[in-house]
Amino acid sequence: MPPRLQVKTDDCSPLGLYVLQYLEEQDISMNHLAELTGVPQPRLRGACFKGTCPTPETLRKLAKIMGKHHLELYTLAYQGRIEQVPEDVDDNLLDILIRQMLETSRELNLAMPKAQPSKAKIRKALIELGFREKREEIF
Repeated sequence: MPPRLQVKTDDCSPLGLYVLQYLEEQDISMNHLAELTGVPQPRLRGACFKGTCPTPETLRKLAKIMGKHHLELYTLAYQGRIEQVPEDVDDNLLDILIRQMLETSRELNLAMPKAQPSKAKIRKALIELGFREKREEIF
């Protein structure tokens, strides 16, 4: 029998929806996930709701158990906090791009670089991804 979920999907942030999906897929309870992560159950449950601000420590512990990079979970948590703000297409696209880059690196079993890449390497990679220089229009 699947675990009984006390958090309703209508009340969840994108992070909360992801956590609920994980609970269902793993057939575990929120209490068990709290035990696995070492995060108190009320804090873990609270992190699932719209408008909440889970701590980076909570996200790191949760990501470790879920097999994700903590920045992926942070992106989901952040997305939930700005839900009331009108969406800017460029910001939304950037958010999706970052999440896809992290997911792809995980799928390809790529480790994070030991040193930050130079601006030139980052620029080259961004151009290859389709970024382009903004041109000022002359009237």
